[in-house]
Amino acid sequence: MKYVAKVSNTTKCDQVVEQIKESIIRGVYKTGDKLPPEPALCEMFGVSRITIRESLKKLNTMGLVDIKHGSGTYVKNIDLGTFMRPMFQLIEFDDIDIKTIYDARKIIEGGTAYLAAQNRTADECRKLADILSHFKDAVRTGDLVQIRRLDSEFHIQLAKMSHNTLLQACVTTIEEINNACVKRISKANVTLEGNYAEHYAIYEQIEKQNPERARDAMITHAVSSEEVLMD
Repeated sequence: MKYVAKVSNTTKCDQVVEQIKESIIRGVYKTGDKLPPEPALCEMFGVSRITIRESLKKLNTMGLVDIKHGSGTYVKNIDLGTFMRPMFQLIEFDDIDIKTIYDARKIIEGGTAYLAAQNRTADECRKLADILSHFKDAVRTGDLVQIRRLDSEFHIQLAKMSHNTLLQACVTTIEEINNACVKRISKANVTLEGNYAEHYAIYEQIEKQNPERARDAMITHAVSSEEVLMD
């Protein structure tokens, strides 16, 4: 924190949060590191202790730090998804609807499936097949909670198979937003036999290492899911 700039009188808390976040991103503070105590942070940023406490609470809410009372504030083990979590707050606004989500899914997850078919390993394919096996069992018993969980697991595992950490973070965030949106519109019967078949078609093309068909199968699945949710 050698070159920390004094913050202005406006939005002091947000400016402190942004500078500490930038320091974590740049590796000035690494996972497990303890942040300077409150008096030192007050001096660094030229703000009050109240502002520092508010800033640390925000960083804690964002998942960047862990506040241990009586011990101090420590940097958490974070990844790209942590920095993308603020996207999840968009679900509260009216401009995030099914069409918005699925337009993004077609582009992002279609490309993710393409890369997964190119880059997947045999072990990763076995993990995806295992998720599908449990998915099929959940469909057979009509366990909607398990179906939703396994649906998300499938998409997140597939994103891992792309071997692209940025896409993985995007897909994880989109899954969270999608699940929240589905709950908001009270669609309970979104994933049943037809949905399982669509997932299997995606898996089949990835296992065969056919990028174009994997992408097409993912887009077909996204279009189908959108139609069900929009109905």
